[in-house]
Amino acid sequence: MPQDDVTEDVVLGAAVTRLAEEIRRLRVAAGLSHAQLAVKVGYSREYVRRAESPVKGLPSAELTHALDRELGAGGALLALREEAEAARRTRRRSRPRALAGMTTAKAGVPGLAHDSGTENNLVVQAPPGRFFAGASIAAKAFPASDNGRVLATVPEGFGESSFLRRPRRGLVIGITENEHGVSSFGLDTRHARRRLTGALEETRLLISRAYALDDLTLGILWSMANLDEALLDDDTTLAECRGQLAVYEQLPRSAAGRDIAADLAPVSQMWLGSQFCANHILRNSDKLTATPSYWTREQRGEEASTWLLFAHKYAYLQQSTGTDTTPTRAFCVPPSTVAASAKPERILLLLAVALMESFGITVDICSEPEYAALPGFVFDGHRHAIVANWVGADGIWQVDVPDTTPLLREFADATGYAHAHSVIAAETPVARLRALAAYLDLDWRWLVRRCHELGEYGSAGIAQPRSRLLSTDGVDQACRFVASADRANQLA
Repeated sequence: MPQDDVTEDVVLGAAVTRLAEEIRRLRVAAGLSHAQLAVKVGYSREYVRRAESPVKGLPSAELTHALDRELGAGGALLALREEAEAARRTRRRSRPRALAGMTTAKAGVPGLAHDSGTENNLVVQAPPGRFFAGASIAAKAFPASDNGRVLATVPEGFGESSFLRRPRRGLVIGITENEHGVSSFGLDTRHARRRLTGALEETRLLISRAYALDDLTLGILWSMANLDEALLDDDTTLAECRGQLAVYEQLPRSAAGRDIAADLAPVSQMWLGSQFCANHILRNSDKLTATPSYWTREQRGEEASTWLLFAHKYAYLQQSTGTDTTPTRAFCVPPSTVAASAKPERILLLLAVALMESFGITVDICSEPEYAALPGFVFDGHRHAIVANWVGADGIWQVDVPDTTPLLREFADATGYAHAHSVIAAETPVARLRALAAYLDLDWRWLVRRCHELGEYGSAGIAQPRSRLLSTDGVDQACRFVASADRANQLA
């Protein structure tokens, strides 16, 4: 690494360390634990804890602002973060053009930003979110040609290298450059190893153009890396928690506090709550007497990505649909939430809706924030409902089979209003998805083209799961549905 790059990394590291140490000093002086401070600022304990760890990178501006206010820093924490952010901007400007061209999202938002490394050896950061703790992806970048096929020039024997054989997630990145600029294409290390094992020495690595690193693939990789790393780390503990909580499955209503699974990361608690809620709905679905209307609390792509990547949620959709009836599902996504979400997150939200539409579910989007606090529920329009809430719940989950008239009336009013005032109201799935793309400020034509490409090759080539609890079946089906629905609409 050039000496200037080393100096810039030292400056950045020192600035991040000063911020982390000051957060810790103020927290200790206030007599607060990580968990107590997390409750006060409205973030997860793990997220707050990582803000005091320089190796985890720079905490988000939103978290820093909340910490500054709660700890009475009077703007000192914000000033330290700005100092670190300035050092990071300086380092990015000095990188080789090929590396700078690979950064497609601002730091601290759901995309991928390069951390540090030489021209070939990189650490790619999948930054934290509201629930995500952040993850690091080892990567190697090589020059590549693009004549309709992307061919990366890798060293001899690269197929047998320790980098491709490491068990954790990694990327091989091919960088092309022409008169139109720099483009980057990624391939999961397991796929790269399969393509290079036993190949001739002069063989270059073929990377599909579908795996261009852009807002679509970066959003998928961001969510996969964060979900995967947390679930792998918690695999044994998560299995133990599932066994201990099995007694709750016999109850018609329950609410599990987060202290029951305090050793689990927020993502693992999300998985546990989501899995329990899905099973609760399936166990009680025979109580519904008519076509159900579902209400879900996911508002952002971070939460919605669980529909695309949690294996049990894909299986749940398969089990709960497929009849002659047409269920509906409502989301509450206020304009302020859209404005606060980065483009990769908005794409994930649209793909989650596309996945549901692919199963014959008609989706409504309610924009009024007054409905954001409603719990997740299923309502048959008559006298029966199932409450199953894990997003934004006080604990891991909140489930019930209520029969009180006021609550059922509230569910009826909410589903009726969402259907009558849906911002994506239309007769066909593709028309609803196009309207949703407009509401989320996404380029529909670009998205259709990229979904067609990625759906053809499958997203596992760039974001293959390591955890047995994850799957790319949902995101692949969503991509194919976006492409096929639009094509069918053009032929109609």
